[in-house]
Amino acid sequence: MHRFFYNVVFAALNLVAQSSDIARLEALRKQDPADAVVLYNLAAEYASAGRQSEVLPLLRKMPVALGGLDPSVYRGFVFLHGNPEFEALVARIRQANPPRVRSRPAFIIQESNLGPEGLACDPRTRALFVGSIKRKIVRIDASGTVSDFVPVAKYGLGIVFGLRVDPLRRQLWAVNEDPEGFAKMSGGTALNEFDIDSGNLIARYPGPAKMTGFLNDVVVEPKTGVAYATNTSDGSIWRAVPGTSTLEMFLPPGTVLEANGITISSDRRYLFIAGWHDITRVEFANRDVRLLENPTRLTDASLDGMHFYKNSLVGIQNGIHPGRVVRFWLDRSLSRVTRSEILETYNPMFDGVTTGAIDGDSFLFFANGQLRKVRPDGSVVPGAELYPITILRLKLN
Repeated sequence: MHRFFYNVVFAALNLVAQSSDIARLEALRKQDPADAVVLYNLAAEYASAGRQSEVLPLLRKMPVALGGLDPSVYRGFVFLHGNPEFEALVARIRQANPPRVRSRPAFIIQESNLGPEGLACDPRTRALFVGSIKRKIVRIDASGTVSDFVPVAKYGLGIVFGLRVDPLRRQLWAVNEDPEGFAKMSGGTALNEFDIDSGNLIARYPGPAKMTGFLNDVVVEPKTGVAYATNTSDGSIWRAVPGTSTLEMFLPPGTVLEANGITISSDRRYLFIAGWHDITRVEFANRDVRLLENPTRLTDASLDGMHFYKNSLVGIQNGIHPGRVVRFWLDRSLSRVTRSEILETYNPMFDGVTTGAIDGDSFLFFANGQLRKVRPDGSVVPGAELYPITILRLKLN
């Protein structure tokens, strides 16, 4: 999920936790004063707390060459727009990290206010499935024809975030959030399991009554058909086991702070979970949790729509950047990043880059989800100009 979207909710509900988050980040800053991700997030927390005078000094200390974090479009920094020093800082960051555009348009969705979030690809038919804040799921066939796979509010469908195809069982898993529950970050969370060929609902796995927060992204373990989902608000991981009736907790709160993208290694040994600062690797056999080592210059923080592809991790980095596609190659033990690369950045089409999906040897992703122009209730921000939604194709080989 694009960080902007859930920050709208966090801003209203996270006032109590804000001071503890600042204290945690300040402690991390003392350990490594040059950690760009910590500096960026600390500046964002101060901005949210109304301590605006402390924001620019933190952003000023971010190493320009390390990671290329770009604060230009983050909603909390809007008050700095037009500030000469802030604009000069952004200019230096962009000069050190020039545009790279390698993708090509693949599909167009004319429904410009769809508010797309999750994206999944069926490898058999090469059809795409798109989740949305409009409480429906859209299907795009290989020829580009767009249709409603699950119409608005059918089966009680709410806001649809993460999507993932289980090609073996011909199923589509969808993160479902009741709009009212999402606004309160309590109640209404579920994973929905659909028949991918008919669109019929197979099963619904709601969260337990006392479950708080919201689910974000989902992945399916291919052998067992168990679906795993991230809870971004509290850092827990949940799963839906076919044949059961509710979600069950797999990893407790705090395991992966701001857990977002989630994927499984091709050997099915590990679960990889993207967090606010790092990628976490979880061994299925014993639930051993450890951070992925990353000695490269490109940060692996804040990945959305993450996928495992040929011994590497590919995803969208949009929490600490306007949006770019990144890739991290792993060693044989899948415990360490050996090489990293920014695959695409500063494409002129970008306007709310969210999740992506693997299609053969390509990565498909939204160029312009335009979530900043569409409110969480689905209404359009007054004065906003929307355009047809473009899905881009980026070759990975």
